[in-house]
Amino acid sequence: MSAPDYKQYTCNLCGKESVVVPDFHREGGACQHCGSIVRFRALMFALSHHFYDKPIPLASFSPDRNQKALGLSDAPHYADKLNNLFDYTNYFYHAEPFLDICNIENMAVGSYDLLISSDVYEHVSPPRHVAFVNSWHLLKPGGLMLLTVPYTMLPKTVEHFPHLNQFGIARDQQGMLLVNQRKDQSVEVYDRLTWHGGEGSTLEMRVYAEADLLQIIADAGFKNIKVWCDDYPEFGILQAQQGGSFVISAIKDGNRMPIAVTQHDPYIDNIYPEDAEVDHFLVNRPIRITGERAKKAISQWKDEKAVHTASLFSRIKRYLHRKFRK
Repeated sequence: MSAPDYKQYTCNLCGKESVVVPDFHREGGACQHCGSIVRFRALMFALSHHFYDKPIPLASFSPDRNQKALGLSDAPHYADKLNNLFDYTNYFYHAEPFLDICNIENMAVGSYDLLISSDVYEHVSPPRHVAFVNSWHLLKPGGLMLLTVPYTMLPKTVEHFPHLNQFGIARDQQGMLLVNQRKDQSVEVYDRLTWHGGEGSTLEMRVYAEADLLQIIADAGFKNIKVWCDDYPEFGILQAQQGGSFVISAIKDGNRMPIAVTQHDPYIDNIYPEDAEVDHFLVNRPIRITGERAKKAISQWKDEKAVHTASLFSRIKRYLHRKFRK
């Protein structure tokens, strides 16, 4: 996306005037002062409207430690500021403080006023509705969920690994492969994986379609769902032509329960068949491989799985020995 036809804007994170740069797209258009990109500014624009019903810089928010807020992999560009404003904790899947949004049994449900998720839900394991239902459970009635996720305006979601069950990553000289043992015990191997943050970092599980995404959010118990798809040039938010992946806000509806959490995907009809050809710049489908390379990957995965299992049993045995020794 080319630069807009104006020369400067006010960054709504730091509140400073910044010069327009050529690479104005979702992950570009960086503020020359704080480094915020278009996606971060769009998130905080929506948050400003939630609290103040008007756009004001994050730096001008009034602190309120009574607001309990939760972040899922929020960027430091705004997470540090939120930490100074609210009773805020930014959680991660691969680093402390840990949180797997698909497993919230150790979290205090119904205790958060605000949940911000920055490009997380495309990485959660299927079935994908579980993460949204758990987000509903974490929020107080009337609490705000504010999220970004890469998505298209295609009619269906692209689910990369629809039969994901027990899986791991194998490595060889050509790169990384996903090995998955399906529920029927058959094993499949995928190549050409898509990673966010560099190879081996965070695996992309799917590319949502907007219609599918909004249906899941609604069924998960949210209301007042809004897609923030307009341009706000005075704040350096140029996005209307990007064709999806907009900020979405939604309010927890405390008067109804969300769809049940099951291991069956209730939205299977919203997914493209695995063999369907999908032409979109966001979609890079992994391919299933067979042959010698796949056999070696399966063998490597089974060996690593056996070592992990033995290590786990050893830790349990030591724990029980310490607990019950006389």
